[in-house]
Amino acid sequence: MAAEEKPKIFEDTRDIVLSLGVVVVMMGLAVGATGLCSVNPEETEYARINEVDASTFLDLESRGTKTVIRDPEMPAGWTPNSARRTSVAGEIASAVGWVTADDGFVQSVQTSVPLEDALKNYDGHYRPEERTVTVEGKQVRVLSTDEKNVRDLWGVDLGDARLLLSGSSKDADFETAVRAFIAATPLNNA
Repeated sequence: MAAEEKPKIFEDTRDIVLSLGVVVVMMGLAVGATGLCSVNPEETEYARINEVDASTFLDLESRGTKTVIRDPEMPAGWTPNSARRTSVAGEIASAVGWVTADDGFVQSVQTSVPLEDALKNYDGHYRPEERTVTVEGKQVRVLSTDEKNVRDLWGVDLGDARLLLSGSSKDADFETAVRAFIAATPLNNA
């Protein structure tokens, strides 16, 4: 029995390359027509475009959880760009992130979990190095590691809630965030 003949279109490499080219062009047209893809190499402040209403989110969180939540007054130039509900040590926690005036990033997590448990169960990464920073009379624990892609974790007990901070910014920005949370009045969670 003779071998089946291939269709004429698949006889050589040139035909396969042309077929792939047609598929790529069709895919590009489909993505371009939907507007789901954009490229702007000149845009350097992408994170600022995604501004969120952190105050409304934190107000809703204060009403929906038993955790004491604060809505801090951050410095001028700090833009809230993320807000979500997360969990720490199996308990509900509220996370809000800010892009700082110097294009750093500070994320806060507010939880009712004891500080020691919150620090251990924040993200599953081990941070063996610890130092203490005093901010407005509060002892802030700063955990760090030499492990690549693991950010420092700042933790402070505010008495009625615990605050965790992480991100990619200068220590001064983290201290500023801690000050803002200490100064903030807890929201009414009625």
